[in-house]
Amino acid sequence: MNIVNSKLIKELNEIRILTLVKDEEAISRIDLAKRTKISKVAISEIVNRLIEAGYIIEIGKGQSTSKGGKRPTLLKLNPNNGFVVGIEIHSAYSKIAIANLNSKIIHEEIINYEIGATIFSVLPKITECIDQIFSRRPVFKAKLISIGIGLPGFIDYERGEVAFAVTLHGWVQHPLAKIFSRKYKVPVIIENDVNARTFGEHLLGAGQNTDNMVCIWLGEGIGAGVIVEGILLRGRYGSAGEIGYIELGHHLTDPAHFRNLYTNQYTFGDILREQHLIDTIKMKVLYKFPDKDIHDWSLKTILDDRTEIFTDAIQDILDEYALLLAILCSDLIKLLNTSKIVLCGPVIENSEYLLEKCRYIVKQNMHNIPFQSTPIVVGELKEEGCIKGVIAMALHVLFEPRLKNKSFKTESINSF
Repeated sequence: MNIVNSKLIKELNEIRILTLVKDEEAISRIDLAKRTKISKVAISEIVNRLIEAGYIIEIGKGQSTSKGGKRPTLLKLNPNNGFVVGIEIHSAYSKIAIANLNSKIIHEEIINYEIGATIFSVLPKITECIDQIFSRRPVFKAKLISIGIGLPGFIDYERGEVAFAVTLHGWVQHPLAKIFSRKYKVPVIIENDVNARTFGEHLLGAGQNTDNMVCIWLGEGIGAGVIVEGILLRGRYGSAGEIGYIELGHHLTDPAHFRNLYTNQYTFGDILREQHLIDTIKMKVLYKFPDKDIHDWSLKTILDDRTEIFTDAIQDILDEYALLLAILCSDLIKLLNTSKIVLCGPVIENSEYLLEKCRYIVKQNMHNIPFQSTPIVVGELKEEGCIKGVIAMALHVLFEPRLKNKSFKTESINSF
């Protein structure tokens, strides 16, 4: 075996051990050897190196086996021996978070700017915020492992830049990942925000128990992230899951079924976007209650079925929305045979009625098709979904073997 291969195996084994220790509350060297089929001697050497580096700590003795004998020493991850920066970029604000090795967010800040602000005005605000955090807590910078960035749009993963974005004007074809990797001297991951949210729900949220899932985001527009056999599916140009661009087409054979929501829209993204739903509901409410001032009402209040405005007319609008959403869910189940669909976004998070109606219609749509029932659930990470997703991706620089890491590409400081 040549030196290069030997070094690679040694590195991969260390990452395997570190990942196992991270996934367990506490584990012994003996159990690590059994789980990895690595010799006890080799396990001991790897664990000692990881302890010396500060990634693993000993926490006391475990239980002896049924045969008795010496009680094993238990190991656990030292979560504050490394940190990652997560950045979530939007058209009017950015969220910046510092997380430890257990994906726990330790510090978070939001910076605001005008809608349409250019990359040249926003990036200095982001880096200034990060630098201020580092100046207050130098350990974050000293033990920085990587940076994850999530934003709306298509991503050029080879170049680490935005290839196309509707809401981020002037951000296309700027070397975003390279700018951060050069400044902070760590690998940088850049990802579409819905993909990041999907990855977060898969590892930390509603999709933890499955390796095959679809996460649908309902917000300014709509989109989906797809996990197949544990791998984030991007497609040839990184635009897999862009269900908002699917044409309504034959689904509108009878537009009368959508007499409230349909106003000559061309795609599902146009008709299902959050603001269109809100505007349609407000119009119906003001028609029935002309003296009621609902302009400043929150989405939660508007969708609350206990309020006086939740009339049959409002229910009809939600029925239309549920039918359109159910059509997409049913098609995705047929196409991907996915084992779970996770719905995310304020619309679905604030309407139990909408969720149950969607589930019912999907069940009816799939009634005569030989597919097992697919659970449809609401995402668990809520407004933290994207930031936790890019944090999880950033941590994979440390915890996932490079040869297996197919779901995203990092911009490394050593690549240029």
